[in-house]
Amino acid sequence: MDTNSQLNTGLTESLLQVNQLSYKLPPQISIASKCTHVINYSQQASYNGGETVIFDCQTGSQFVDPAASYLSLVVTPSASSHGFGSGSVNNIFSRVVVRTQTGAELSRCEDYNLLNKFMDRYANSTSWFDSIGKAQGYSNNVGDEVNKYCDAVPSTGKVFIVPVQSLMACMNPIGAKLVPPNIMSGLRIEIQLANVNDAFCAVNQSVSPSALSSYTVKRPEMHWKVFELADAFQRKIQEMAAQGLNYLYKETFHTIVSTSTADINFDIKKAASKALTCRIITRPAAPVDGKDKFSASIYNYNTLQANIGENYWPNQKLQIDTTPTLNNINEAYYYTAYAVDKLEAWSPPSVTPNQFLGSTPTGALTDDYSNGMICFNLNKSNVSELAGYTTSNSRALLINLKQHSADSVRLDAYLTFLRLAKVLVSNTIVLD
Repeated sequence: MDTNSQLNTGLTESLLQVNQLSYKLPPQISIASKCTHVINYSQQASYNGGETVIFDCQTGSQFVDPAASYLSLVVTPSASSHGFGSGSVNNIFSRVVVRTQTGAELSRCEDYNLLNKFMDRYANSTSWFDSIGKAQGYSNNVGDEVNKYCDAVPSTGKVFIVPVQSLMACMNPIGAKLVPPNIMSGLRIEIQLANVNDAFCAVNQSVSPSALSSYTVKRPEMHWKVFELADAFQRKIQEMAAQGLNYLYKETFHTIVSTSTADINFDIKKAASKALTCRIITRPAAPVDGKDKFSASIYNYNTLQANIGENYWPNQKLQIDTTPTLNNINEAYYYTAYAVDKLEAWSPPSVTPNQFLGSTPTGALTDDYSNGMICFNLNKSNVSELAGYTTSNSRALLINLKQHSADSVRLDAYLTFLRLAKVLVSNTIVLD
């Protein structure tokens, strides 16, 4: 039914705009006077496994877009019969530390390579691993190629690309903000390279796969996409910095538990005002050189639960009564997919129930990658991902698990929490 109200000029223009019938030039909303790429080089031209790659960032007074920034490098293994297994070139990064010019530690991630592999495997779809993931060195083996577990890295070297946002937590700010020059100027990035047989595994996962002797990283370069703002806006942001710019991002705390008992109980003592997610990855306690050391153990849990004080996840223990198989792990698989926010039909994780359960590569015909993980979502809000629980030494996150059989395992637990960097004109204060 048509209304009989009189249309004024403002309403007419609004209706034309909504109906895509406005032919006016769009408003000029950009405040940048210049946009380009800046390349920062590491302190050395090449590094061997176990050494530390160091960058001292020089971006001046420009603002950095971390979403379009990346690290490029050439990786050269000593033999062409090895690759990154179920992981990527991130396998070679065991520790990533980021400090401001004044020495404030913005981010530190221990065993970064393991965490990154599982975050990528659950965050992205299968098609991503066949396209963008290839540039990072991912293989997408589905067990249909004889004696080939992953793509080999040629001994002549191969170029890989690592997004800055996945490499450093502080480069993935909440709200997709640009990184201000107060942080970037003089920023130091330290990347410790992993042991050769932690980073690489044999392409042929036979009973006794071969080990690799060494690898080299050449020409590591940090590519920053930078914006130079007009003077008026630059001055305004510096005036705001006098009171402090609030720079929010998610940081991760890592702890390790080794056990050979069926009942596994441990706590994660980390002081954080907003704990958001806990990821637990189970691997064999004594991995073999030449095997994929970033492959999860076959899923072996009958019960799982976590709590902070009187708050439990889930409220009743998630339980499997018998040996975990493809017939009874679907609830555990679904719970992990929910915890990493990957239940949407249009954006499923690449990890299938088969990969969640896991298998042991046979060598003659390799099986699916083993990507099982336990995850607890500690968020208190259905409209925001930033409403976590408070944890401390006296209010720790308690983990309660029970193995079906008492295997000797290593558990890597990663607690993700919210971190605030209070950015001042010449200093940065970090608060958890």
